[in-house]
Amino acid sequence: MRTVPTYSLYGVNSSEPLLDQLHFESIASRSQLYAWEIKPHRHERFLQFLYIHRGSGEALLEGRKERLASGSLITVPPHHVHGFVFAPDVDGIIVTMTDTYLRTLLAGLPGTVPLFEHPRHDRVARRHALAGTLALFREEMESVSPWRGASLSALLTLMLVGIARIAEASAPAKTQAGSRPARHFRQFQQLLETDYREQNDIAYYAGAIGVTPTQLNRICRQLAGHSALQLIHARVLAEAQRDLLFSDLDIKQIAMTLGFSDAGYFSRFFARLTGQTPTAFRESGRARLPAFAIKDALNATDMAGAADA
Repeated sequence: MRTVPTYSLYGVNSSEPLLDQLHFESIASRSQLYAWEIKPHRHERFLQFLYIHRGSGEALLEGRKERLASGSLITVPPHHVHGFVFAPDVDGIIVTMTDTYLRTLLAGLPGTVPLFEHPRHDRVARRHALAGTLALFREEMESVSPWRGASLSALLTLMLVGIARIAEASAPAKTQAGSRPARHFRQFQQLLETDYREQNDIAYYAGAIGVTPTQLNRICRQLAGHSALQLIHARVLAEAQRDLLFSDLDIKQIAMTLGFSDAGYFSRFFARLTGQTPTAFRESGRARLPAFAIKDALNATDMAGAADA
């Protein structure tokens, strides 16, 4: 039985934590060991940044294919499925940190952590301040200078601030304010991410946040355009779709892992929200999602096989 692989670091068994809370290396040093292809996987508690100084590649982010080029900056939070194919001429860095270390670095910047909760692909212009910070980070990580650790930590904080500014600028204005509804909504998102497999109702989340179910619905509609129940269902659906596309779990197994009492109930839930049965979605989704590859650099491989990593 194959699920979506969960790695600590590119194929390292997830039971082996990083020696420190931070790890960094060149893209080439790791990916060339795997014929320049990192197959779809996810991390349980690690957040990653990949930055391409020169060269090209492709990224798979939650089933969406992104073309990578010079200046591409990819942010991958925990739990999100991702994979990469790089051209052999790629020159870039990979930074991996624990989510707790991220929160530590951003402790003095309230409201910034939620900006790192979704995968991002940003293009950083050569003259952008963030590009300069990334270049300095690479220089420092390749050096053996005194106080290297302190310098890397400071540069990493600057990197996070730069990424947060880009994310904040692209966020809808109504979600930028640090108002009480916005804080309650972030609490709801964090609880939902932790408990979505438990099939909790709206009253559970509202009580945990300290609001009424009516208030929670109002907040969700104001900030996300959907009711709290719709957001709960959407989170469960997203995980079901990941498992259908990237694992070989059968329908009953997927239903059980998501808290459904039987496969029939899960299938009706899925069909109501997508208009397709789980089996039809798996077949059509995989047909539309061939293995991503760089022309003339790698031979195309079947996406179902890519999930076997």
